[in-house]
Amino acid sequence: MINLYCGDCLEMIPKLDEPSDLILTSPPYNMTKRKGGFSDKKYRYDVYRDDKTYKEYLEWTIKVFKSFDKILKKNGLILYNFSYSVENPVFPYLVISEIYNNTNFTLADTIIWKKQSSMPYPASPNRAQRIFEFVFVIVRKTEIKTFKTNKTVSKISPNGQKYYNPIFNFVEAKNNDGKSELNEATFSTELVIKLLKMYAKKDKNFKVLDPFSGTGTTMNACELYGCSGVGIELSLQQVKFSEERINNKANLFFD
Repeated sequence: MINLYCGDCLEMIPKLDEPSDLILTSPPYNMTKRKGGFSDKKYRYDVYRDDKTYKEYLEWTIKVFKSFDKILKKNGLILYNFSYSVENPVFPYLVISEIYNNTNFTLADTIIWKKQSSMPYPASPNRAQRIFEFVFVIVRKTEIKTFKTNKTVSKISPNGQKYYNPIFNFVEAKNNDGKSELNEATFSTELVIKLLKMYAKKDKNFKVLDPFSGTGTTMNACELYGCSGVGIELSLQQVKFSEERINNKANLFFD
């Protein structure tokens, strides 16, 4: 079952009826800072203006994670796709530090997502092509040893020690599912399905929350994978777009 809601996640999450097993999302990166000022064409979203100060963004992030703490089940986890730009290369590290210092959450793993195409810096003499993004695996500090993955036992030693088949922290997947004028900062269904295979159950009772649902990629992947999803999105147009994807058997923009 897929449910989509239009609204601010800080207002909508307390209204949800049931907790979630997994939060899988990509928040705004706070990187719409362009030399020469701002215009509608320079924003990455149709409604949200991604141009907070660092202080504003970090304070907002803490509010978001405190809301996550109330909706996430025991031993649940958060997969948080966050990257940087030319303007703010230090920012992902500041965000993770703020989360660790001011919430009940900590970083458990960092997954590297290698994309098919890189972000070019054709005019830069010293910056490398950015071909990867982070997916931070975040759990409660008290659950760092008990959160769940889909690792399977490979063998058990004579003394009872279990050994597991590996889940690697490196994922290769498409950048996105296709261009959308509503949102220029989407990730791909391929990426989300690979993450679900690592951490989610193929069970309609397993619930995935995406509080920044955008054009519905996480919900699209949940539908294809076989678990339930709840998406929250500020933009009504993007909610309608997402509903169309799901109603068309979740195949829009997906090969």
